[in-house]
Amino acid sequence: MNSALPDDQLSFRAYFIRIHGPEIDPTVRMLLVETSVAQPIYEGFGSLSQCERWIVQLTGWIIPKDVLSVLRKRIEQKRMATIKGVQVSRREIESIGLQRLDR
Repeated sequence: MNSALPDDQLSFRAYFIRIHGPEIDPTVRMLLVETSVAQPIYEGFGSLSQCERWIVQLTGWIIPKDVLSVLRKRIEQKRMATIKGVQVSRREIESIGLQRLDR
């Protein structure tokens, strides 16, 4: 049985949930949920800026300032924030240390 992860780019939705910490750069739980039927879920914890760096590292794109502004505002209000359409492979997600939750 081959346990290698596929390199296919999949579409994920990234959820950012404030846990605690300072207003400027709080600790956040980031969930990546695949938007297909199977819906693997990956999780990571870090500062908001660390989570932003993970998204940039995974996708290669910089989060637009307007999206970043909305994300930060929602986190400051202690609300969940979402980024849709994150295209990345499962191998890339696990390479930065995010853990799969749905196994």
